[in-house]
Amino acid sequence: MEKNLIVHCLFEDIANRFPENTAVVDGSRQLSYRQLNAAANKMAHALTKIGVTSGHIAGIYSNVSIEYIISILGVLKAGAIFMPMNIQFPDKRLSVILTKTEPSVLITSSALEDEFLIRLQKFTPPVCAKHLIVIENSSNLMLKSLPTGTIITDGSSFSEQNPSYSVNPDNGSYIITTSGSTGCPKAILGSHKGLAHFINWEIGEFKLTDQVRVSALSAVTFDVSLRDIFVPLLACGTLYVADEEIRHNPAKLLTWLEQNNVTLVHMVPTVFRLLIQEIENHNRDKQVLPNLKYILLAGEALYGHDVIKWRQVARNRTELINVYGPSETTLAKLYYRIRDKTFLPEEIVPIGKPIPDTEVLIIKEGKLCSVGQTGEIYIKTAYSSKGYFKDDNLNKNRFVQNPLVHHHPEIVYRTGDYGSYMPDGIVQFEGRRDGQIKLHGNRVEIGEIEVVLRQHWHVREAAVALKEDNLGNHRLVGYIVPTSGKRPTIESLRQFLAARLPDYMVPSAFVIMESLPVLHSGKIDRQSLPEPSHRRPHLAQEYIDPTTQFEKSIADIWCQFLNLECVGIQDNFFDLGGTSLLAVRVVELIQQALNVELPIVKLFQYPNIRDLANYLRNRQFKQLSYDSIRERATRRRFAFSPQHRPKKG
Repeated sequence: MEKNLIVHCLFEDIANRFPENTAVVDGSRQLSYRQLNAAANKMAHALTKIGVTSGHIAGIYSNVSIEYIISILGVLKAGAIFMPMNIQFPDKRLSVILTKTEPSVLITSSALEDEFLIRLQKFTPPVCAKHLIVIENSSNLMLKSLPTGTIITDGSSFSEQNPSYSVNPDNGSYIITTSGSTGCPKAILGSHKGLAHFINWEIGEFKLTDQVRVSALSAVTFDVSLRDIFVPLLACGTLYVADEEIRHNPAKLLTWLEQNNVTLVHMVPTVFRLLIQEIENHNRDKQVLPNLKYILLAGEALYGHDVIKWRQVARNRTELINVYGPSETTLAKLYYRIRDKTFLPEEIVPIGKPIPDTEVLIIKEGKLCSVGQTGEIYIKTAYSSKGYFKDDNLNKNRFVQNPLVHHHPEIVYRTGDYGSYMPDGIVQFEGRRDGQIKLHGNRVEIGEIEVVLRQHWHVREAAVALKEDNLGNHRLVGYIVPTSGKRPTIESLRQFLAARLPDYMVPSAFVIMESLPVLHSGKIDRQSLPEPSHRRPHLAQEYIDPTTQFEKSIADIWCQFLNLECVGIQDNFFDLGGTSLLAVRVVELIQQALNVELPIVKLFQYPNIRDLANYLRNRQFKQLSYDSIRERATRRRFAFSPQHRPKKG
């Protein structure tokens, strides 16, 4: 067995050599390499006890956490395949994923167990897994039966020693699900050697040591999360896990990165821009992120203005690296170290050159492109994924014979992305020609959203397009041709989609049309789809004007960010076109304008102006009351302290 191509074997070596080094920090909790390895070994032995070994799939219901890291290491040690499940996915999508992949066992934490069991009972068809492993804490787990959740074995009896199971580097190691154009998510099966190859490259390229501190910011279903986790663990560094509130609040994220002395971050350009904006707004005279050495950006196009702004606020202390590669070819296969390169503001930053053991071919009409000629990007590597799980037709369409080779078999991955060679051989990205887009780092198939929209009982025809709003944000817009005499409300469309798709795939705005524009070929003319109106959308509830100062201030901010002429105090922020990304910026501006503290979760809890204003007003009143009581108590203590007590006589 080639240990260098098996991540959990490399981790075991690190744990053996540096057992007391801190491996992971999750809030107030932390584990050493010895503790993390022991906990993962218990998981591996529990899995082998119930017959979960090579080729079997373990579905993990968790956010990135200590429990999640224990789970994926334990699954790999057992020789099985781990499949992360985003706990925020709607029931229908989770059910589709579980039906497609048929995991042999499910894993979760004690904090999520009750919620998970309730959700499982609603899935149709029922899950085929007969066992559930629940991580009680970092040193113990419970083996339970499904669907009842009855305890079978207390995990305290399982060994903490490394299992002796041998793993082939070519075997499957993980499954990542992405959007699919047919209306169902695609499942990509990664290999042990593909995962290890990239992690080893990143550690070597940037000369990472046990001093590296890496942040975990990505969702478990985004393959960047695998870089977050395994880069520090295989470099003998420390992984820092950011909770949900920190990840979605630029101010808190900036503080958290500084407090934990994070040295390397993987993030999407969308989050990068929010971080820059936070630094611009509040930290102009402060040396920010003094310990941050590298930011690796991936998932969507990076522009010259992003680099320019970063240099203005961070003064070149941190190196930016643009990284590119589809999940199908494993994590990333091209990189571009920006260093002191200069760019025009609207210029797309190149995606760079291939990492070792990788070739990038740009091909047009069966021939290799010359410098400056645009063609489709193909990737050739021995460290690709194993393809789409249980989808031979899609594999044949994407993993194809090299168009430049005719005399022997040579498989390359057809990305669907377009690019060109620069004179120095660097690759420039130039977009796509189909319905796949990247939105805030997530791969989205426009066709999948359209398929689901057409299933709505009041929708006859539908189209979806990516549009840019007045603030430069990209958002999805749905175009609806209703059935005869039936005009669907925005709420019904959003609720219908939210029950079937992840939130990032639900359009933030809808346009009702009599018919969709078409080309001479009969296809939808997407270039002619109109911009959404600035008028308040068609909602079920009546419009009510803001009246109080709190309500008017919030309404003004919403209108600014939602690009609307007016909003009512009963209108739902998300029905008006609000997104999680906009919520971050709206909350920040409300805090500044009203001088209040507003956790972002409160906008989700109170998504209309009336309820949000009442919450803020009550919070302000309580704070004022508390401050006045404290002030009176202070004066009282001061007045009757010995040195100020009135003298007798």
